[in-house]
Amino acid sequence: MFSLLFFLQLNMSERKKQIRFSENDDLSLLKEVLAKNPFKDRTKWSEISDTVSRGSFVVDGRRVRERTNLMLDHHKKSNAESKKKSGVVEEYDEKTALLDDILELKEEEEKVKETEKEKKSADDQKGKDVRKRALENLSKDEEENQTPKKRTSSTNVMEYLQTKVNIENENKREELKLRSEELRLERERFELEREERRERIETEKKEKAFMLQLLEKVLNQK
Repeated sequence: MFSLLFFLQLNMSERKKQIRFSENDDLSLLKEVLAKNPFKDRTKWSEISDTVSRGSFVVDGRRVRERTNLMLDHHKKSNAESKKKSGVVEEYDEKTALLDDILELKEEEEKVKETEKEKKSADDQKGKDVRKRALENLSKDEEENQTPKKRTSSTNVMEYLQTKVNIENENKREELKLRSEELRLERERFELEREERRERIETEKKEKAFMLQLLEKVLNQK
């Protein structure tokens, strides 16, 4: 009885134990997310958790995923609220820049997955339609074979359907090629904007450092 009670108390104590992320922990996590892109490959969450864990700060893939999504949700809400306000200048720090990049990265991967899903759905539907039309035409051929009327052979029907499928496949390949090119251009724009944001942050840091040095000189002269 005592052993069972001790086990339950120990279990409850472990559940109450919560891992809290510091500002530096958040920054390390966001940098890893941006570098490994777990939105494309979900197994990367586990790699990210191994990288950011240290000492008593130990997190698993699920915990880092939840923390990342929580920060992204707060960031989106903050952006929405900022748009409603006019004349408000907010500080654009490293964490904000990382969240902007990750949010855009996540949205890009969602677009790619949605495109692939739509393509698969369209391919499945086209396959069903082709099979249905083939069966319908074969049934018509069988019915016409029982009458003296001039009829189209099943071979001609299949040749027609095959030609149509080839044309549809060619159109589909062209559409996918165009979409791939659009995604490539969007990724290039994303990389360019990310680099510009980083340069802006570095410039702001240097300006702040210069102002602090100037202030120290003024104070020392007094």
